[in-house]
Amino acid sequence: MKRTINRWCVVGSCVLLLAACSTVRKVTYPPDFVYLEHTDVTDSMRKMSVDIWRIDDILSSSETVLPYKREQIISVLNDMQGVADKLGAGTVNTNHPFIDENIDSFKRDVKLALEDVKAEPPAYYRAGRLSGRCLACHRLRR
Repeated sequence: MKRTINRWCVVGSCVLLLAACSTVRKVTYPPDFVYLEHTDVTDSMRKMSVDIWRIDDILSSSETVLPYKREQIISVLNDMQGVADKLGAGTVNTNHPFIDENIDSFKRDVKLALEDVKAEPPAYYRAGRLSGRCLACHRLRR
């Protein structure tokens, strides 16, 4: 009986401690600070890497991009914009200074690529360059 009570006390203490940590985070960081969970960042980066791979695959599969492939690229670029928006922008500070420093220029590159793909006639150069942009940024981190 005593062991069961002790276990529940330990479990309860852990739950309260975790709740206190999130509350402390709200008080200790400035109001314009956004705390990005590690799993959210890795999930976002993984999603964008799949998106980049999809664009590269579409662009390398043939010399001409068929209209339905163009729509796929537009959809992927829109998805990338949404993911990048979640990582921050402008004056927002996060616990990932490297993202803070580079996210605005990355979002600009995605926006320009999207504009080029939507243009008449469409241009795919900037969309194809996005994978190089990712590699250049991540190579700096090594």
